[in-house]
Amino acid sequence: MKLSKTAVSGSAKRRTVSTSQGRANFAAALQTVQKEKTIIGFNRYSQSVAALVPVEALLMLAGRGNAIEPAIRDKIERMAHLFLQAGAPLQRPARVPAPAPAKASNKKKKKKKVGAVRASARK
Repeated sequence: MKLSKTAVSGSAKRRTVSTSQGRANFAAALQTVQKEKTIIGFNRYSQSVAALVPVEALLMLAGRGNAIEPAIRDKIERMAHLFLQAGAPLQRPARVPAPAPAKASNKKKKKKKVGAVRASARK
């Protein structure tokens, strides 16, 4: 994966790349995650938006972590903590726009001409 050495090398370093870099080097990112049992995060506009994790991490989430070697389980947990604690902030919740105030109707209500109707009815 052609990424900066500080972003991807070293087991104790937080590995994050921009979504553009990740898209351009996705096969290499998959290979890195599979072989090194690490986590690679993806940022967009300095916000963490996704993470590529090994299958073992899913087993851990599903409560089947005891099926994984302790050393691999410890490394995944360590990398997850590093990903969450250091570097770019997680994506903030989307702002819910305030409801727009109701617009006043510009239509003028037509008033019935009661007197004219009565006058025409008398004729």
